[in-house]
Formats: sequence, C-alpha cells, structure tokens
Amino acid sequence: MVDDKIQKAVRRLLEEYSQAYQNKDVEGILELFVDSDDLVVIGTGDDEWVNGINELKSGFERDMDQADTINVKFRDISISSSSNVAWLSSHMNMEATVEGQEIYLPGRLTAVVLEKNGKWLFANLHYSLPSDLQEEGKAWPEI
Repeated sequence: MVDDKIQKAVRRLLEEYSQAYQNKDVEGILELFVDSDDLVVIGTGDDEWVNGINELKSGFERDMDQADTINVKFRDISISSSSNVAWLSSHMNMEATVEGQEIYLPGRLTAVVLEKNGKWLFANLHYSLPSDLQEEGKAWPEI
C-alpha cells in the first residue's frame, strides 16, 4: 500500500503539471522534472523522444507555440512507491485549440517520479495514444 503522504505528493505533482500546461508556463513545467541527462520523456510524435532538460524545454516550447489553449486532465490514477521512487499510470486526456480547431487526445500516461530534497519530480514520462489501426478485441492491428 502506498503511503498517504506520497500519494498526495504525486497527485499534487500531476495537478501542478496540468496547471502549468494550461498556463503555457514552460519554466513552471520544467521545474517539475529532474535536471539530469538520464531524464527521458516520450510523446506521441515520432520525434518526441527527448533526453535531458534542454531537449525537454524545446519540446514544451513547441507544444505551447503551436496551441492557442491546452488543458490536461488525469483520471484513473494508480500510484505505487518504494522509498523515494514512485511510479504511476493514468489516463491523461489533452484538449487543445490549434489554429482555431479543437483537438481531443484520449491518452495514457506512465511515469517514474523521484523525491529529491523533499520535492517529487518526474524522472521518466511516457504519453501515448491508443492505436486507431487496432480494432477493439483484436490483439494485432490490420496493416
């Protein structure tokens, strides 16, 4: 069972991430990640596999530059932990307005977070979208 204090801290991290995204606050988002070359963040685009805080900054700047509004919501959050490491999975839905068009991305999130100096930070994050090539109930996509 996850310690209640850790559970609350990791949920707070997700809330801060969501709020910083909504505010299009790149520096605020970056403060939620470890500043390490070991940092890996994987997004939905072929080119969205970033290592380290500098590549991450470029990726978030691109997100913010290309969207008028962004809203991130989490649901079905599952958190486990051991010592100063926690891992989570969640549905992460993104709503954005891009060039006047509303976009809805019903995604999935997995992440590893570390406690450093009393603060929980993302060390690894992976956001993906279900494949539209794979029919429900099928183990393999039709290609």
